[in-house]
Amino acid sequence: MIVIKNLTKTFPDGITAVNDISLHIARGEAVGLIGANGAGKTTLIKLICGLYLPTSGYIKVFGENPFGRKTKESSIGMVTGQMITDGYNYHFGHGSSLLQDDLSLRLNMEMIKNIYRIPTDLYKQRLKTFLPEFDLQDQLHYRLNQLSLGQRMKAEVAAVLLFQPDLLILDEPFIGIDVVAKEAIRKILQQIVSRRETTVILTTHNVEELEKICDRVVFLDSGRLVYNGSFDRLKQSHIGLNCMQIKFQGAPPDLQDFPIERYRIDDHTLTIYYDNSVVSSKDISNYLLSHGKVSDILIQKPTVEEIIKELYKEGNHGNDN
Repeated sequence: MIVIKNLTKTFPDGITAVNDISLHIARGEAVGLIGANGAGKTTLIKLICGLYLPTSGYIKVFGENPFGRKTKESSIGMVTGQMITDGYNYHFGHGSSLLQDDLSLRLNMEMIKNIYRIPTDLYKQRLKTFLPEFDLQDQLHYRLNQLSLGQRMKAEVAAVLLFQPDLLILDEPFIGIDVVAKEAIRKILQQIVSRRETTVILTTHNVEELEKICDRVVFLDSGRLVYNGSFDRLKQSHIGLNCMQIKFQGAPPDLQDFPIERYRIDDHTLTIYYDNSVVSSKDISNYLLSHGKVSDILIQKPTVEEIIKELYKEGNHGNDN
């Protein structure tokens, strides 16, 4: 279990990247960590890995203080799509897999085997499983810098899975990779999550992937925790919210005093978010049809991704634990 209480990290320049966060993550749980750039996600991850010392607060990862860990009974594996480097940096964090560009994929995997002292039989068994699942069996003789970005990311994930970490952290693993690679990584993660043997923390701006993999979503904004709960609860909290998109032949009319939650105008298309328990779709559409030249109209429930985007815009600092 990961236990975080009133955790704060303030840097010497005065910036507070993590601000009084309290959070529990159960062993075997999969949690999605979301937030705009600069929200504090990477800083929180580095605090969990023991790479940063907290300014204040309490943090334990599987019963240990992650900063200056003395035992290796529970390991941490980390893969980040934003830091494909040209060197294996073992000191980045215990269990961090950053493969060497100038070595073949086979030699990189053997290096992981030796570092983590994986028994030969177990190593061969896991390699035989992961290489076909990631479609990497024909790339073993290639150097890392000869692989595509998608192949490289699959190799990074496969390398971490070789030593079966208790905590697997994936920071933007879908950045820049093709659909086939994304599907392969997602399927493996779903299998890992279903077994409930590994705790997974996944950060990505791809909310659709988060919803397919994670049990729970944690949303950070300006270093604060603003939502902590299931995707279903997030949807339920916006159950009355509707989205209407209206395309006009000319400029959209003024919405005047209609009780609209939020709206935006892109060229000649007006997008409105509103609570249908407060104002009906009929009243809004009748008004717009009578006050503008409408060429198309669409009414739908916003997706989870759209709801989260609205949370980003709101910048709500309430703590919903």
